[in-house]
Amino acid sequence: MAITLDATTKSLDLTTSSTADIDYAVSYVDMTTTAFTPGDGHGTINTAGTTVIVAAPASSTQRGVKSISIFNRHATTANTVTVKKDVSGTEYCLFKAVLMAGESLQWTDGCEWSVYDATGDKKVNSPVNVGITGRVIPINKVGTATEGTAYWYSFGKDAGFTGAWSPGTPGINGRATDGTTAADNGALQLWTPTGSLYITETAATTTTLCTIMLADVVWVNTGIVVTTTTAQAITSPTFPARDLNGSTDGEGYVIGLLTTTANTNAAAITNSTVSYTNSAGTAGRTATLLAVAGDQIPPSPVLGTVVWFQLAAGDKGVRSIQSITLGTSLVAGAVSLIVARPLTLLSCNQVNVALLSKYSDPGIRIYTGSVIIPFIKNTSSSAVTLTGHVVVAER
Repeated sequence: MAITLDATTKSLDLTTSSTADIDYAVSYVDMTTTAFTPGDGHGTINTAGTTVIVAAPASSTQRGVKSISIFNRHATTANTVTVKKDVSGTEYCLFKAVLMAGESLQWTDGCEWSVYDATGDKKVNSPVNVGITGRVIPINKVGTATEGTAYWYSFGKDAGFTGAWSPGTPGINGRATDGTTAADNGALQLWTPTGSLYITETAATTTTLCTIMLADVVWVNTGIVVTTTTAQAITSPTFPARDLNGSTDGEGYVIGLLTTTANTNAAAITNSTVSYTNSAGTAGRTATLLAVAGDQIPPSPVLGTVVWFQLAAGDKGVRSIQSITLGTSLVAGAVSLIVARPLTLLSCNQVNVALLSKYSDPGIRIYTGSVIIPFIKNTSSSAVTLTGHVVVAER
């Protein structure tokens, strides 16, 4: 990379973020049709602001910058430095770095920008090295009988490690989960980070052939009357800022119906709907079921059965819930609506053989307060034992 100042309106600037003393030294060559003249400059900056470190050349002169050295000589304070090219008052960033006390930024014509630590060793930014801390979170869940082929089942209710998760008693309007209430204790045990959390690895083995999904349950309700077949109004609270973008808009959120006490409807139900506002803020959207095994409410669903609704065409997520209409009575038992963000899928295609998945750096972003619960889509109605782990890194 070459840096050339070929007009009287072009210069090289250095912006500093603090008053920590910055020494700089530069060298350059001025070229005209008749002369080739080397030059240099140096100084100390102890203010937060912008300083010209290579002035614009004279008329009919090209100034080729050959080297730049920037050193933070303050004993304790960091300084963010930005090298910019100024063209007629408009600045273009060339490189930006945070220099801790004793660190330096170096550039030489034809070479890359490099930052050196206080001992003179070159600093290298690599995803492998940016992890602050990490934990292996074990999972060991012993389930009960599942609904059968193609249907989803939640391990949230089951004992093991972590312990059982429950909706609690939030009522029809539900509650936004936060990972700290007693009802959320059964979720994967995370911590309050100073940085950002990422799932970097998962491993799991099961006692039947099945598909595993890890999902962050962000909202759950209770109090749905299972014999009412007309719309039951819901005013959901603001969902947590844990969607795909770390916002409350709900992009990536899906809606599920969880059986918390076995129902006794005699036939499959496909006419249940949920009215919701999508992640773009459009109200009056309708989520529906399909007349397909796994995507409809089965006859007499067992405890732990989950049916996921289909969002309206083009919708990317769910911002809030306005009502549920069962359409057909579930006769007995209890159900809860859940809103969740699916995180990852694992296919356990060999019984009792662990499957390991590693994710490209930095991993799958999760957020403080996440209530991560394992779900499975079983290939039989057998009870399933799930054993595995999730590696979470803080970056």
